[in-house]
Parts: sequence; C-alpha cells; structure tokens
Amino acid sequence: MSRQRGFELPPGRIFGDRYSVVQKLGAGSEGEVYQIKERSTGVHRAAKLFFREPAEADKQVVWSARKLDKLQHCPIVLHYHHTMRVDVRGQSVLCLISDLFDGVRLETFIMDQRGGRLHPFMALTLLHSIARGLERIHAVGEYHGDVHTQNILVQQTGIHLNIRLLDFYDRGRPSQRLRRNDLVDAVRVLYQCVGGRKHYSKAGEHIRYICAGMQASLIQRRFPDMSALRNHLESFEWPA
Repeated sequence: MSRQRGFELPPGRIFGDRYSVVQKLGAGSEGEVYQIKERSTGVHRAAKLFFREPAEADKQVVWSARKLDKLQHCPIVLHYHHTMRVDVRGQSVLCLISDLFDGVRLETFIMDQRGGRLHPFMALTLLHSIARGLERIHAVGEYHGDVHTQNILVQQTGIHLNIRLLDFYDRGRPSQRLRRNDLVDAVRVLYQCVGGRKHYSKAGEHIRYICAGMQASLIQRRFPDMSALRNHLESFEWPA
C-alpha cells in the first residue's frame, strides 16, 4: 500500500480490537485523522494515521506521543491516550489515539465569518488564547514549530473561543530561536484573522502595533517572549 494515496477508512470499519470508525475528520500533508468509537463504552476518540513509510511513520508517532504526553498540563494541547496498531489492507500501521475535540479549523472558522475575517476584538481574544497556551509550552522548554490557521481547532461556546493546537513539528532541539518563531507565527495568525494585508491596517491601532507590518525583527523587539505578548494583551488600554 502506498501511503501517499491515503487510507480512506469507511464508517463502521473495525479499527483495531477496541474501536470502530465513525467518520474521517480531515487530511493533511502528514496523514489522515478519523473519529473513532470505543465499542465497549461508546466513547469517541480521534485517531491519526501517518502517510510516511512504516519505519518513518512509527518514529513520527512515537515522537508525537512523547511530545503530547509531556505537555498534558497545557490546556490547548490534545490529551494523548495511547498508540495502537491497526491492519490497513494487509499492512500494520501504528497510529496515535487522542481526545476528540469538537472544533473546526481556524482557517474555516475565519472564512465563515462576515467578510471572511474576524472582528478585531474576537481576533485579539483568539490571539490571547494562543499566547497563553504557547507560554505554557515554552515554559517547559518546548516549542510548536508550525503555528498557522490550519493547525488550530476552534470551538465557540457563548463568548468563549476554546482552541487546540495540532501537529507539532520537529525542527530539531528546542531553542530560543524556535520559540521566537512560534511567537511571530502566532502574530501572523492574528494578521490573517483580520484579513491580512488588505484589511489589517483598518483593524485598529492595537492590532497594527502587534502585527508591526509583519516584520519579524520588530515583533520580536516589542515582544521578546510569549509572556511579553500575553502581558501586553492583558494590559493595553482601549481608546476612550
């Protein structure tokens, strides 16, 4: 089986010895994600299967599992449960089982808003959630490595935006440079939330100050780390 063609597991398919497939949730460059149901309890989980060749895919699953387990204290990280092997067209595939989060990709969430962009206050609220979560990740010496609108799930409940970060990317050993890249990427998410180059300059002085024309060096001078960004979001004054 060429994993690049995808797995395309149908609803109802038995998944290992404990689960059955409910539906396919999505696919990306790394693999496919499915909603699965534990047959004995009816509890729903998420399962991720990777497209890489078996040895590389197994390595990626183990790396991801260890990363998620280390970051269980962080509320914007999916809760890791276990790994398991499933047989897919005669091939044993190691997959990652985690909590199921009932949200939509931020990219989709943005496009569903009026004008295809978020209200500035909602965008700042979202950035605050991202900053708080990344601050917790950075505090233990880790980084995400691939923060963008397709790697963020959003669940709107009343006035609250609950988020989860997906698909940590291995860019090597943790470093200050990689954590600063996370910060710039988080600001880029804000920039995209308010409409990018076409609209961000009209989104208000606070957003213009944070985005800084998307000049990475200026953003990093204004916000040396994620704590500085969070503190700014919690303390700036709105115009009278």
